[in-house]
Amino acid sequence: MIARNPYKDLKNYCYFSHLSDGALEAISKKLHIVELPAGAEIIKENTRADAFYLVSKGQVEMLKRTKWGQLSKLSVVGYSECFGEMALLTGSSRCCSVVAKKNVTLLKLFKKDFEEIIRMDSTFSQILEHRIQNYAQYNQLKTLQPFALLPPNRMTALVNKLTEKRYASGETIIKQGDEGNEYFIIKSGKVAVIKKMLEDEPENVAILEEGQGFGEEALITNSRRSATIQAISETVVWILSKSDFEHIMKSSFLDEIASEDVLSNEKRQYVFLDVRMQMEYDEEHILSAVNIPLDELRSRYSELDPAKEYYVYCLIGARSATAAFLMNSQGLKARSIKGGLLDWSGPIEEGTVGIHTRITPT
Repeated sequence: MIARNPYKDLKNYCYFSHLSDGALEAISKKLHIVELPAGAEIIKENTRADAFYLVSKGQVEMLKRTKWGQLSKLSVVGYSECFGEMALLTGSSRCCSVVAKKNVTLLKLFKKDFEEIIRMDSTFSQILEHRIQNYAQYNQLKTLQPFALLPPNRMTALVNKLTEKRYASGETIIKQGDEGNEYFIIKSGKVAVIKKMLEDEPENVAILEEGQGFGEEALITNSRRSATIQAISETVVWILSKSDFEHIMKSSFLDEIASEDVLSNEKRQYVFLDVRMQMEYDEEHILSAVNIPLDELRSRYSELDPAKEYYVYCLIGARSATAAFLMNSQGLKARSIKGGLLDWSGPIEEGTVGIHTRITPT
């Protein structure tokens, strides 16, 4: 259905606010009214682009599947906003899916009419290109593993907080034992996570690649760096300060619970996850707990069930806080038990006595 001359309303849309009434009336005659119920799919990711949309009523959600399988919410778009222009301008496939969040009324401009406006109006074209440049950066960041599940308003706050730094192959980015003041996200390249325990030789415990974050443990626990991070190849990282990390990231993904609240939950619809080293777990652990050491967690996400809730613990609550942060950022449901095993008064399964066994006050 062709829109009934809504040209005066078009002034409310940023792309058209500079156009004359005559130009707006001409455009309005090319618009088609589309009414859809909540939940309807308007655009499907990776399909061919055939139209540009203006939201006249209601809201739509822009969603993208990341390479880790997460469904990332890029943004929510409402009245006087537009979507679908990027693929038309670049000639690429749709970069995300768009779904009606509420019942929506859209104004649809088909590709040939959209391209005609661009040819006729250079200002319209310039506004489009500027907005697309900004959106491209936002879209790239939003689909990285640390940011995929951040609410759009927090992503907007984060975009201008990041700084960029380049490291040569073999260069140290973080040194074990140093104070932690920054969080890192790999824009390109690859890094090794290297740990040294007591008198043992340094051990490579993980490889992190493009789109993954590191450095969160020291910021969450206010402790020294627990590992050295070294660039394997030339690596570019985005850096987020400690204060911005706490305000945007930590507050979004760290969920903690007191041990007494765990024990008072009679439903028992959760799984205990012990993130200490296996020798600590073997000495004693919460009854029926599963053991995945923190250093192995990133490589073992597939063993965790997204449908279940995990109560995560360690000895004092530091490693479990980091684990809960990482798990929640992956779309899993995790809560860190405050005080860890030292404050736990529930049932314990004991093994051999060792240095990590709790000391009972006399």
